[in-house]
Amino acid sequence: MSIGFIFSAIGATCLAISSFAKTKKTMLTWQLSDYFFTMIANFLLGGYTGAISISVSIIRNTLMIKHWDSIYTTIILVIIQVSAGTYFNNLGLIGLLPLISSVSYTIVSFATDKVQWLRWVTVENMVLWAFYDFTIKAYPALLMDIVITLTTLIAISKYSSLNHKKSKS
Repeated sequence: MSIGFIFSAIGATCLAISSFAKTKKTMLTWQLSDYFFTMIANFLLGGYTGAISISVSIIRNTLMIKHWDSIYTTIILVIIQVSAGTYFNNLGLIGLLPLISSVSYTIVSFATDKVQWLRWVTVENMVLWAFYDFTIKAYPALLMDIVITLTTLIAISKYSSLNHKKSKS
């Protein structure tokens, strides 16, 4: 279990760094690092739905970084996430939270390049993951979910105020 905690903490740190990225590509790249470590942590801690959801997210972010994503790949990835995640779900309704999180991020990240929108969906995702991480006892990730929610809200505020000042000039 402690190895799962370590992987969870490393992944969460990468995700926290991603919330301050200035471009979508940088944000997605840091998230890839998070996904790798968090996928292993989820598997080790018995969070199979989370591990599956994250493995599909690795594919999604890679496609987006390479600009190989399309409406068709987005639909296919959502279908894979929902069907595989539902099949391997061992936690009931709580096990669906990573799926909801990942599907919403997949749709929003395909629909926009606006980093602020991605930050907002990151906040939504962290709240969902917090409940899931608590359930599978991924306490380092839970702590980081809270930290990431707060840091992302700070980043949203910071970049909103910068944009507000620019529009007044």
